[in-house]
Amino acid sequence: MSDLEITIFNQKLKLSYQANEKDKLIKAVDVLNKSWNKYSDLHGKVSDQKITTLISLELQDSIEDYKDKIDIYKKKIDLLKKEIEEKNKVTQITKEKFNKLKLEIEAKDSEILKIESLLDEIHDGLIQIKNNILF
Repeated sequence: MSDLEITIFNQKLKLSYQANEKDKLIKAVDVLNKSWNKYSDLHGKVSDQKITTLISLELQDSIEDYKDKIDIYKKKIDLLKKEIEEKNKVTQITKEKFNKLKLEIEAKDSEILKIESLLDEIHDGLIQIKNNILF
């Protein structure tokens, strides 16, 4: 773990962090300091604790907003999953119909080949009869 000296609410602190969390920590400190500066008109008029309480309330409200958005997105995802399932069912039914029609076509093709073969035999027989009549 590494240490980082930062300033939060005009107070210097030394924080320990894991290497993969440094950027996340710096961003969080920036958000807090921006919130602190947002209330700069209150500095000297109210206690720092009241300002930090306001910041905490604001951040908690933001968290709740994000939770609400996450819930909305989860509902949208669930609806999309249901829609995908329904479309998959329709696709499966269509595939089954396609396969059934394919089998029917193959059967009809087989029948046509038999009929064509029979017609060829009849044709050959007629030619023989014609040739026998002519000779």
